[in-house]
Amino acid sequence: MTLTTAVREWQLEVTATARPEGIRLRGEADIFTLPTLEIALEMLVGRANDATVDLRELTFIDVIGLRALARAAIHLRSRGRCLRLSGASRQIRRVLGLLGWAELFEFPC
Repeated sequence: MTLTTAVREWQLEVTATARPEGIRLRGEADIFTLPTLEIALEMLVGRANDATVDLRELTFIDVIGLRALARAAIHLRSRGRCLRLSGASRQIRRVLGLLGWAELFEFPC
């Protein structure tokens, strides 16, 4: 594996979405991309009413990434708002459930 390939694998692309208001994640959300995820979530939480994070194009997320999402959800809940996770795979939902964090989120159909 070359350095270029390794770096490319650790990328996380964040795109703002207008409808619904939120962000779309593409790539990997892990310890290497945590700063990018945290900045995006801070900006989202700071401006959003209810917010949506689209996970459909996320290829990997570790517990560090899930914890960042949980923190954002807790912050929004403290202001009477919610964080929706759209496109969350069955595996992501299962891990959130095992961690006791699933109830922090809404999961739209």
